[in-house]
Amino acid sequence: MRVEARLLALLRPHRLRIALALVCAGLAAVGMGAYAFLAGPAARALVQGGSLDLGPMLEGVLPEAVAEAFARSLIGAVPMLLIAAAAFRALASAGFNVLMSHAVVEAAGDLRARIYERLLRGDPIFFSRRGSGELVSRLASDIATVEQSGQQVVVTLSKDVSQALALLLVCASIDLRLLAAAGVVVWATVVPTRRFADALRRIGKEQLAALGEISHQAEQMLRNHRIIVAYGSERHRAGRFEEANERLLGIMRRSLLWRAAYTPLMEVMGVIGLAAAIAWAGRSVLSGALPPESVLSFAAAALMLYQPLKAIGNLGQQLAHLRAAAERCFELLDAPDATMDRPGAVALSAPREVRLEEVTVRYGEKEALSKVSLRFRAGETVALVGESGAGKTTIANLLLRFVEPSEGRVTFDGLDIREGTLASLRSHVGYVPQETVLFAGDARTNLSCGADLPLERLREAARAANAEPVIEALGGYDGDFAEGGKNLSGGERQRVGVARALVRDARILILDEPTSALDAENDALLQEAFARALGGDRIGVLITHRLRSVQGVDRVVVLEKGRVVEEGSPEELLARGGRFARMLALESRTAA
Repeated sequence: MRVEARLLALLRPHRLRIALALVCAGLAAVGMGAYAFLAGPAARALVQGGSLDLGPMLEGVLPEAVAEAFARSLIGAVPMLLIAAAAFRALASAGFNVLMSHAVVEAAGDLRARIYERLLRGDPIFFSRRGSGELVSRLASDIATVEQSGQQVVVTLSKDVSQALALLLVCASIDLRLLAAAGVVVWATVVPTRRFADALRRIGKEQLAALGEISHQAEQMLRNHRIIVAYGSERHRAGRFEEANERLLGIMRRSLLWRAAYTPLMEVMGVIGLAAAIAWAGRSVLSGALPPESVLSFAAAALMLYQPLKAIGNLGQQLAHLRAAAERCFELLDAPDATMDRPGAVALSAPREVRLEEVTVRYGEKEALSKVSLRFRAGETVALVGESGAGKTTIANLLLRFVEPSEGRVTFDGLDIREGTLASLRSHVGYVPQETVLFAGDARTNLSCGADLPLERLREAARAANAEPVIEALGGYDGDFAEGGKNLSGGERQRVGVARALVRDARILILDEPTSALDAENDALLQEAFARALGGDRIGVLITHRLRSVQGVDRVVVLEKGRVVEEGSPEELLARGGRFARMLALESRTAA
């Protein structure tokens, strides 16, 4: 679908307000036309004295008897008519501005909400390859450009066009030859206008992309400020930012040059058209073909045409900016879909057994898992071990349906999880990532993830995860965490993350490298929390490269290059003296 059609679709829910705005635009145009039509006779009455004689101007426009009666009724009413026309136009214009601006602002708000929701449910793989700064730029500045340029475009297409048409009708009612003389010159501007619009649209897209890169660079600096300072890379980061800034400035310089040439060209062409009409009018007055008041009305209408025609002339610039920003916004809306519910998907029950059956996962040409078959049973904890890139986290992503199998299937009690709803699937999974993510806000919201849960349930989970002392130290469950949990240590953040997973009381608990960077005290507290969390009939999945952490698990699965190379209890694997035993021996020597 074309960008313009999609933009119009955004306005469709506000069509009643837009219809009323268009009525106001038409009324404002009528008021402006009347004002211009009265200008010539009013000027003649003022200069020559006497009454307002509209007879000559109305000849041929209305039947003779009607024209004479109408002219007599307007004698001496010049001031009131001009005031009435001006007031009528002002009120109609105000109504148009309020109604149309509200419609555009609300449509932009709808677009902003749709993009935000799209980001929330988007494909994690797609969004992980894009900088968060760029995405924030699209969500903020690109939509702001759509809103600002959109308002200017709809004002021009409705209000300015309708006023231009009304004034052109006034000119046509006076003398079609005058209108034709001006129109030929104005029509000659169409070709350069299209060329300017195409160039400005390309430049607009480049400018928005450059702004996204600047946002990305700034976001990287703010997020990683300590590392930058610690490693003395301030000059390098400043250089990267300067490069991005220079690219933006270069694009803006080109944009300014095109704009600087565009507006004067449109104005000169308009003046040439007006001059041609005035030259023709002068000859017509001298020859007696036109009364002077008609020429004055024509001149008034032509002068009043300047502003709407100027706005219409600038329409190409605004459309270029609008299209460029809208294309970037729609690109996010058109991003690859995340995993979605299939038609007829059912609610999944808490599983007693989870299986991977001959599962292969590919990312492009790269094979992350190859023909992997595993079984996880209730009341059992399974450790997935192996080097980085072996496929451990991909298995976690499969259980959460962040990715889909390229081949094979994942089942809950024999049912392919793709036949179930995402909501029901994820309600049975608690997930603790390697780097716990905490949101700026109170502890209650962080633990419940926005769900309306009783405080006692949160307390039970926090106590089980050894996280309640951390929460109480920050002022209790209504105390605030800093963004990203920066006011907590790594171990404290992990304990809060475990508490959040326990709040769900999920059947499956996935712990992804939960103790990889903790000191001995925090490690001991977390191991104690894990022992409580993984009890009962839960299915525990522990992903780790610290093999000492697998003590007490029921089974160990050793992965290498996406394949299962060993599986068994820790004791069995040590007795075999295979890959697991060698990895553990190497870890012990390194620790010593």
